[in-house]
Amino acid sequence: MPNTVPLSHLAHGRSGDKGSHANVAVIAYTDAGFAWLREHLTADAVASYFAPLGPSRVERFEAANVRGLNFVLYDVLAGGASRSLRTDTQGKTLALALLRMEIANSEPPPPAPLPEGKGEEENGLPPPSLQGGGPGGQVRGAIPMSDLVKYELRSPAAVVTLNRPDKRNALSRDLIAQLTDAFLRASDDAAARCVILTGTGPAFCAGMDLDELRATLGPDSDKVWADAAKLSALYELVYTLPKPTVAAVNGAAVAGGAGLVTVCDLAVSVPDAKFGYPEVRRGLVAAMVLPHLLRHVGERTARWLLLTGELIDGLAALRVGLVNQITSAENLLQTADAWARSLAGGGPKALAATKELLRRCSRQTVSVEELANASAAPRLTEECRFGLAAFFDKKPAPWAPQ
Repeated sequence: MPNTVPLSHLAHGRSGDKGSHANVAVIAYTDAGFAWLREHLTADAVASYFAPLGPSRVERFEAANVRGLNFVLYDVLAGGASRSLRTDTQGKTLALALLRMEIANSEPPPPAPLPEGKGEEENGLPPPSLQGGGPGGQVRGAIPMSDLVKYELRSPAAVVTLNRPDKRNALSRDLIAQLTDAFLRASDDAAARCVILTGTGPAFCAGMDLDELRATLGPDSDKVWADAAKLSALYELVYTLPKPTVAAVNGAAVAGGAGLVTVCDLAVSVPDAKFGYPEVRRGLVAAMVLPHLLRHVGERTARWLLLTGELIDGLAALRVGLVNQITSAENLLQTADAWARSLAGGGPKALAATKELLRRCSRQTVSVEELANASAAPRLTEECRFGLAAFFDKKPAPWAPQ
């Protein structure tokens, strides 16, 4: 007889709307869980589960970069809703209902970790994925963090810390995945009214992982497109998070690291931090961060930073509008904490609506997918290969003046 596993033990839920249709998504906690759900949580299974609601059809779409499966339930809402169903009663009910679905299999994957020391019934709590994301909820270990990314709830903020100081917090594939998990966790954590992003060690984030970047010149060249898509999705997740975000820049924020600063709503920095986009000097294109940089500093300054590849310090970053304030290293997190308390004074729905209006008013005309492709494509060219090879050999690029 087959075993069953509650979907809530493998994933947490999110939702949205399309007029009279509902979007209900599940985000798997682990790669193994996502692989299992891809096979067993089919559109037909979800259609059968929601058959009493009479959907005209159900379609499934994958978002592998965040371990997500999105289901569109057609014609299940009476007129739809004008905002995210995370704040809409009908949609929230559908998301919670889907998480209670029992999936039969002879060998289901292990459930997500429970709150430390107790089972669900002993805690008097619903499954971890049903905690948070609604009034009064809390996320208690629903998405476990590794040693590459630390997640700390310091009310009223969640503090997300890049913790790879030996590599200057470089954006490896594992770190990108875990940072994505951290922001998804913060989004669903009702106790986190905003998110502070910072780093350990002397750097905030030095950009892409050089070892992984070097490997794409050879046997890992086929990973270029997936790498770009996942980093682009991370930027979009942070930028569109319904909660305010604060970058507490403790040191160098270069290339992809500077991108993380620009997708946050606010930024405070130490004066000796370095900011810049040196990609063109390696034959690369800083495509994914370009629209975010433009919003902060305007076209003239963006052209100077992106075309010269020059680095600027914290004081210059303040002058051009890349950061909001400069403070000492000793006061960096205290300043971010003070901002978090100020931000928490706003209504959660009002803050989310304001962020959404700001996004819509930004008039970004290039899609996230196009930006990811524009970043990935140059990495397969001969110019980029020569530029990166020279960089790794600590030599001038072949096109540089002698």
